[in-house]
Amino acid sequence: MSQFYPDAVRNIAMDHAQSSGGLVTPPEENFNTDAMRGSLQQILSDNLGGYVACEFLVGLQAMMKKEGILYSVGRSYLTLYEPGTQTFMVCDIFSLKFITFYLPGQRPGQVGTSTVPTVTIPGVGEVPAGDYGLGTGSIHWNVGGGR
Repeated sequence: MSQFYPDAVRNIAMDHAQSSGGLVTPPEENFNTDAMRGSLQQILSDNLGGYVACEFLVGLQAMMKKEGILYSVGRSYLTLYEPGTQTFMVCDIFSLKFITFYLPGQRPGQVGTSTVPTVTIPGVGEVPAGDYGLGTGSIHWNVGGGR
C-alpha cells in the first residue's frame, strides 16, 4: 500500500478509527529487527491502515473469514477495525492462514471497480477522496469503472 500513498491512507484510516473512540492496545512493537524480519508480524505491521480479509483455521477444517482495516499487530494477535459497525476485533495470529490485501478504495466484491468518491490531483492522478483517502477538488463517483 505504501507504494501508492506513502503513509497517507494509513494515517487517515487510523485517525478515523481512533476518532471513533479507538481501542486501547499495547504500544506498537518494532518488527523490523533481525529476529522478526520476514515474519508475518512484520508484513502486517508494514501494512497497518490497509483493508484486509483474513482467513482463520478454526478447529480441524473450518475456515472463518474476517474483514476490516488492519488496526494493530502484536506478537500473537492482530486487531481489525470494521468501519461499517465501528467495532474492533482482536484475532489470534497463529490461526491466521491467508490474508488478502486490497488497494486503497477497494473492498471485497468490488475488484476492478470503485464505489469510493475520488478526486483528480494534477500530477498525481485519481485518488480516493474525503474520509476514504486523499485530496481536495472536484469529487466524482467512479462506479463500475465508468465516469
